Amino acid sequence: MKRRTFEEIIHEEFRWPAAGDMPFVEAADHLENANIAVSAHTRLVLMTDGYKKGADLMVAHTLEQEVDRDFLVCPIIFNYRQFLELSLKYMLATYGRHVDVKPNWNSHRLEVLWADFATMLDRFGTEDPDEADPIVEEVIGQFAKIDPGSYSYRYPVDQKGQPLPLALTDLHLPTLKDVMQAVANYFTGCDGYIDNLVGGGP
Repeated sequence: MKRRTFEEIIHEEFRWPAAGDMPFVEAADHLENANIAVSAHTRLVLMTDGYKKGADLMVAHTLEQEVDRDFLVCPIIFNYRQFLELSLKYMLATYGRHVDVKPNWNSHRLEVLWADFATMLDRFGTEDPDEADPIVEEVIGQFAKIDPGSYSYRYPVDQKGQPLPLALTDLHLPTLKDVMQAVANYFTGCDGYIDNLVGGGP
């Protein structure tokens, strides 16, 4: 990690709010803009992958800038949790209707979403030769335990101002990233497999 010199620090540009500041603008060259998808389904896919990519990038950053670990650990956990929530909601919204399982946009509780997802898998008659389902269920259960309602790593206190209890105080971020990649691969596999079942159905 390269340390900045004192001269670099004191001569760093200090950005202060200026008249005319507008955060939401388009660049004249449209190739310089990020595109926010109009299709809700496309946005769901991009959001799902985007939260994971954001977490992955933050973990990678902490390997180079160790001083930032404590600043980024909560956003990293939140992003990975949001990735799990949206992955389950995507699967239910995309495939659930084929086996009479409704989408669930109302709950943030991962154990509820997983139960709906497991019901969907069961109704599709999917096999699990690698016995990955219970492994992923355990990972999701751990997230549900440390952050039941998706608040614990967004706020330090609850809606009454009381400190939210922490389930852990130390975390090895590269291990978290590695496990989440395995879970992402699992959902990608489920997506492709069930898409094949739906496409090959009557």
